[in-house]
Amino acid sequence: MAAPKVKVRVMHSTKKAKVKTFATAIAEAFKCLVNDVPPAYPCDKERVVFIGMTIKDSPDDKLRLFCRELTPARAHNVALFVDGPKLDSNPGLKTVIETLKEAGTNVLTDDIYYVNGGPAIFGGKKISLEERTEIVRWAEAIVTKLS
Repeated sequence: MAAPKVKVRVMHSTKKAKVKTFATAIAEAFKCLVNDVPPAYPCDKERVVFIGMTIKDSPDDKLRLFCRELTPARAHNVALFVDGPKLDSNPGLKTVIETLKEAGTNVLTDDIYYVNGGPAIFGGKKISLEERTEIVRWAEAIVTKLS
């Protein structure tokens, strides 16, 4: 299925290569930019910004500041894919969501996608074809719903 033509951007805040590979898979599907947080160029009127992160206790300052500046003029919607505990037991993820909402951006909290970034010590970046297909389908469903 071809991805709908919507202005999309993919960001990541992680040291794990595997999470960066998930971000790259989404960016390739939508033929869009993928950047570290903070990006060299700010988001500008993006329909959807996908943010991948490894998070548990609290967001690092770069991620927190980026989220605080992600106003509706920069991004209409934010979808999150997370390497970490589920929302109810993840205070760092809760902080990120609150910060995005305070900035005025629509956060798709019902559609958070949880990934397994693997142990950081091994630095593996490969994802299986099944993992790649699943995250791209998730991203396509988000964009289709918002189109």
